[in-house]
Amino acid sequence: MNCITVENLSFSYPGHVEVFNGLSLSIVNGEKAGIRAPNGSGKSTLFLLLAGLLKPASGSISLWGKAMQTPDEFRKTRLKIGLLFQDPDDQLFLPTVEEDIAFALLNRGISREDARQKVDALCDTFQIAHLKKRVPFHLSWGQKRLVSLAGTLVTEPDLLMLDEPTAGIDDTVIETILNYLEGFRGTMLVSSHDRNFLDRICTSRYLLTNNRLEKC
Repeated sequence: MNCITVENLSFSYPGHVEVFNGLSLSIVNGEKAGIRAPNGSGKSTLFLLLAGLLKPASGSISLWGKAMQTPDEFRKTRLKIGLLFQDPDDQLFLPTVEEDIAFALLNRGISREDARQKVDALCDTFQIAHLKKRVPFHLSWGQKRLVSLAGTLVTEPDLLMLDEPTAGIDDTVIETILNYLEGFRGTMLVSSHDRNFLDRICTSRYLLTNNRLEKC
């Protein structure tokens, strides 16, 4: 079964030229797909469309074989999706690191104790336990990236979409992220200019250019 099926997708931002016109793609369950593309070609927009945070002008999106036709259908399906934004400042918004990481769990009704255990485990994995009481906005860029990734992974998503996860971070942080993602068992879409990163974790490669996503 495909995890993602997109057919003839078109999208434009108000007052701007179109981003996509007739885009189609399919990603099978368990695929680890790396996406390369020039800046401004629509990688971030594609992820937002797949998560239902933007609405296409035309075309269809199906996730796990179910057509996503209404905001409510997307809302329910997002419980299985983890989306890492390109800029961690777009993702972090609570007073402390531990609250930010736990937010999605608590929002889904998980008990505070269960949420705390999951947060603690990820903080240990990413070596950020010493940051739990810190204000996210006061962290370094690499620390923010690890915190935002922990907040994305804490719900154990079936589909993980990572938008430029290595941008602006050093090799030590990249290696920490790689060590975790190499064991991820769900479906993964990663947009990145870092070919070495994609080579480590991806089983397929795509090039997004001229409104087309082609396997390469």
